[in-house]
Amino acid sequence: MKIVSLQSVGLGAIFSGGNGATGFNEPYLITVGENLYDGRGYSLYVTVTEINYQQGDFDAYGFEIYTVHTSDGHIRVLPADKYIAEWSE
Repeated sequence: MKIVSLQSVGLGAIFSGGNGATGFNEPYLITVGENLYDGRGYSLYVTVTEINYQQGDFDAYGFEIYTVHTSDGHIRVLPADKYIAEWSE
């Protein structure tokens, strides 16, 4: 199974005035195959190519992250406790 999208949980809301924003406190959505947008709804002109979940151990503290790979070759790291993932086969 793979992750097809992430939705924020109280983090990264799009506010009115941004491109495509309709109101306050909209969830921030990241979807594979679509453009990545900033917090105001403006396109960053890169496409999300892959989203991965990672779990590890660091100095006795566990961490869980999502890595968002984009068409510009960058990887954005997001905290897993702030996003809900949609999985698909």
